[in-house]
Amino acid sequence: MSIASFVQAIPKVELNLQFEGALPKDTLLLIAEQNDIPLTQKNYKQWVAALDKPEYSRLDDLVKTIVRWIQVPDDLTRLVYDLGVGLGKQNIRYAEVSINPLLYTDNGFTFEQLLTALNDGRNRLERAWQVQLGWVLNINRNDVRRADDVVRWATSAAGRKGGIVGVGLIGREEFQSASDFERPIKTAQKKSLPCVVHTNVTGEEIQEIIQHLEPHRIVGGFDTATDSDAIREKQIAFGVCVSAAIRLGYVTSYTEFPLRKLVDDGLLVHLCSEMPSLYKTSLTQEMIDAVEKGGFSIREMEELSLNALRASALPDDEKAAMLEKFAQDYVGLRDQHEVTLETSAP
Repeated sequence: MSIASFVQAIPKVELNLQFEGALPKDTLLLIAEQNDIPLTQKNYKQWVAALDKPEYSRLDDLVKTIVRWIQVPDDLTRLVYDLGVGLGKQNIRYAEVSINPLLYTDNGFTFEQLLTALNDGRNRLERAWQVQLGWVLNINRNDVRRADDVVRWATSAAGRKGGIVGVGLIGREEFQSASDFERPIKTAQKKSLPCVVHTNVTGEEIQEIIQHLEPHRIVGGFDTATDSDAIREKQIAFGVCVSAAIRLGYVTSYTEFPLRKLVDDGLLVHLCSEMPSLYKTSLTQEMIDAVEKGGFSIREMEELSLNALRASALPDDEKAAMLEKFAQDYVGLRDQHEVTLETSAP
């Protein structure tokens, strides 16, 4: 038995999982073949190669390209199910999956078709694997004019019944300031939909995000992680994917990322994989790395895991029941895998 086997076995919650960066490659290529994409798209083989070795400065182009391979609702349903099977194999019991709906409506889907297809996959997954999914609709910073459309869909009766649990803000920050999104984000919050902001800014810019958007969670890059005082003061949950920082070139090694400082400073830190298919990671691997490369003990790793559940959009009663169940499972699995709370990597 080992640290890795224990981490693999424990129940988990995955937040901040971006759908377009988490698609299983084999399923995606099967769908492309069925839709004759290899015959109709120029440079198809180069885009397939980019799935294995992405050019990280061009991730937006890669995402837009592969979404165009998804052409009918059954494609989406299959992708959701297969993505969820991968979560189930990691013993992830609940995941919040963010998706940019405009990528699909611009590709010929209506929002109703999109949501129905997503939930067909979600329902099949829950029946077969007991994995629950919630949807976070993303607003892209480079498309501020359509933010109202995304919020309208998210807050609609169909959206709420269809498992939408939040709205997100993604994209390159030089496009628009946080204040440009205040009105649509506040509209969602008034209807009890929390906001998740992906950012890599510091100083006055992170203060502006907090002031104007009042996010429930922040998913932070390396720069934000090094200037996190404002996040700590507001007790905002902070999602971290160290592999993303390495792949994007912000750090060259695990130990350069200030994960230990974030935890020691008292932030509500949780680990995530963000775009696991493109960053070549998984939630399980991020947790193993925290112990084996980051020097965290099993006690601390468990706390990071439970923080994700605490920061989720699950109803309070479900959250409390799951927290209790996870804590009980951790005790039994520690004995089974021969680790203790103080176990850390040699």
